[in-house]
Amino acid sequence: MRLRILFLITLQMGLFFESASAAPKDKTDASPGQRLYVKQCAHCHGMQGEGVVGVNDNPLYGHKRLPELIQVIEETMPEDKPKSCRGDDAIAVGRYIFETFYTPEARASQKPPRIELARLTNRQYIQSITDIFQNFLGRPEPRQDRGVKATYFDARNFGKPVGNEIVDSIDYDFDEALPFDKLTKKEEFSVRWEGSVLAEESGVYEFIVKSPNSIRLYINDRKLRLIDKYVATQDRNAEHRATISLQGGQAYFFKLETFRFKEPTAFISMSWAPPGGTEQVIPKRNYSPTPIGQGILVQTPFPPDDSASGYERGISVSAEWDEATTNAAIEVADKVLPLLDQMARTNQNDAERIGKIRTFCHTFVEYAFRRPLRDDQKAIYVDSFFSDELDVTDSVKRVIISTLKSPMFLYPELNRKPDTPTLDSYLVASRLALALWDSVPDTALRNAADRDDLLDPVKVEQQIKRMLGHSRARSKLDYFMLHWLQLNEKGAFSKDEELFADFTEEVKADLRVSLRQFVRDIIWSESSDYRHFFTGSHIPINQNLASFYGITGVTGTDFVSASIGNQTGKGVLTHPYMLSMLAYDDNSSPIHRGVFITRRLLGRTLKEPPQATELGSAEFPTELTIREKVTALTEPTACAGCHNIINPLGFSLENYDGVGRYRNQEVGKAINAVANYNTVEGETIELSGANGLADLIIGSPQAHGAFVDHLFHQAVKQPINAYGDSLRESLISRFQTSEFNIQQLLTNIVLESALYEPQQETKE
Repeated sequence: MRLRILFLITLQMGLFFESASAAPKDKTDASPGQRLYVKQCAHCHGMQGEGVVGVNDNPLYGHKRLPELIQVIEETMPEDKPKSCRGDDAIAVGRYIFETFYTPEARASQKPPRIELARLTNRQYIQSITDIFQNFLGRPEPRQDRGVKATYFDARNFGKPVGNEIVDSIDYDFDEALPFDKLTKKEEFSVRWEGSVLAEESGVYEFIVKSPNSIRLYINDRKLRLIDKYVATQDRNAEHRATISLQGGQAYFFKLETFRFKEPTAFISMSWAPPGGTEQVIPKRNYSPTPIGQGILVQTPFPPDDSASGYERGISVSAEWDEATTNAAIEVADKVLPLLDQMARTNQNDAERIGKIRTFCHTFVEYAFRRPLRDDQKAIYVDSFFSDELDVTDSVKRVIISTLKSPMFLYPELNRKPDTPTLDSYLVASRLALALWDSVPDTALRNAADRDDLLDPVKVEQQIKRMLGHSRARSKLDYFMLHWLQLNEKGAFSKDEELFADFTEEVKADLRVSLRQFVRDIIWSESSDYRHFFTGSHIPINQNLASFYGITGVTGTDFVSASIGNQTGKGVLTHPYMLSMLAYDDNSSPIHRGVFITRRLLGRTLKEPPQATELGSAEFPTELTIREKVTALTEPTACAGCHNIINPLGFSLENYDGVGRYRNQEVGKAINAVANYNTVEGETIELSGANGLADLIIGSPQAHGAFVDHLFHQAVKQPINAYGDSLRESLISRFQTSEFNIQQLLTNIVLESALYEPQQETKE
């Protein structure tokens, strides 16, 4: 097994480090533009524009037209001596850059991008494990109703219940009042809350129980306690914490128990700190009163996936990753054994128990390998581990570990028939499951593959439409949006407590929920219209947000659609969470907002600044607006090349302060949110505030292409240009003609990539 892994590591390293292309061996054969580039540019940008580590990490790639690129060179290059490369020299070096590596087409002509052998990403690994074993455990989806079931007992031993009810959350002070009218003794009672807890985002969740009394908390596992403090502390400040990794879009078994027996005080609060969020009492929307079965949930930490291309990819193999897969395989095996009889549909007294367990193992390996097993695979991965000398639990453990360490599981594209290495229905099923669910094929996909249906584009599209209705697809697109909007990449942010005293962690957490719900509602609406990201005038808010933003008529913790401020909103552009995240702690930030819009929404490239200069590090008169300060700070020639793009975009949002509240004035001056922006096509257009910015993005073919790129890379985990010269333009065109339907775009992406098979080279 180790030899196989080492072989793959060697293969991967060879693929990863293969050089792009070498510099010309004979400089006399070089063009004038190439000689100028090598002399003046390569030390910063690399021989093929790939960037230089520690000098200029960003590659010299982009979408400017040749005249615009030449203009930038004339005005800003070389960085250490701007405006010294002009006239014919600028034209020559600009043409060389443009034709050699600047555009995707130029790079493709030098070294065509290719589909690389890739392992499962961390998210794909964890989700695949969960879903493989869900086939045997049969965990149902939770009901749509929300809240958690509370059962009350009039003694400390959880004997005969006196009643139950569905409650919104767990936050009680029993000294003030008992939660149920049939509980009559304040000095002795017990309560059990049970149901499911719903994770909205993937990552580490910290659960916090505050109580001086006896408590037991179970998450996912009905027997293993996440928190076990069954001896009362009698400390009124006592709190108990524990962490667990959960998958977004999943429901997990939840149970919390407490009792009181003559303690001087009694209360309990159930909170959590979700990924990207802040500590809060778990709200009603994250509970279901339906208890759900136990799942296999991997907790082994993995090293981060490679994200150098802007999206997570499974192309890097390291000793740390290899060790993590070993530890995870052992962890999974240990978690399966207590559930073995349940999964194999047998029991200790069953005369056919061994046979049923062996059948379970055969089926498990088929699920993991995403196709039926050949006889030799059955012998290697299952039968060889069963013998009279070996206990059946040891046999099962060895089957699980060897399977989960196998390249056939870890590298999905290896799942091809050895005698016919071309595309088949099982490989298509695997690609569909990974692209839409980050997982393994379900029963319907496996059945379609058995019928050999999945080489027919019509039937593949039918499967995609079906799969889009599953909660896994919602989770995948939710995860994509977190990446696209950089909600996880930007990290935590804080605000000046004097200027924004009421901008609490609770407000921030609710704003994050609001943004995610706003985006989700657009994606899964009937029109699924990308343009609505930038036109929505209403966002989801609750009473907490309404109070902070001065909106009347909104009460309770549930989110309802409402408008914030006295101006029409423009979707994600003016959503307070985005505006707050892309701002300084004491003011707005045209630079942060402009960089985000340039790179993520418009798809334009920016080079790293020659020096990192924070606004606060420069001295400015107090009567200057933030726009005036940014203009002065970025006026030097070395900054102007990029900031001529960045600043107008950021200035368009200057009507919104550091927490997204609308304003007309700053330091006694009227806000100026009008700016001139130079497009990729070389046109200069006037942006009139958020409205003008929204119109720019909605009408920009480059923005449409950027969104297609982001969605393709997150779904397929491969470079889009590796799938043929025309696919990207075709996807953009179909996206536009479909009225920018996001679900249809994803359908087209998955259909094209799942059925793609490179043409085999023929030998004469």
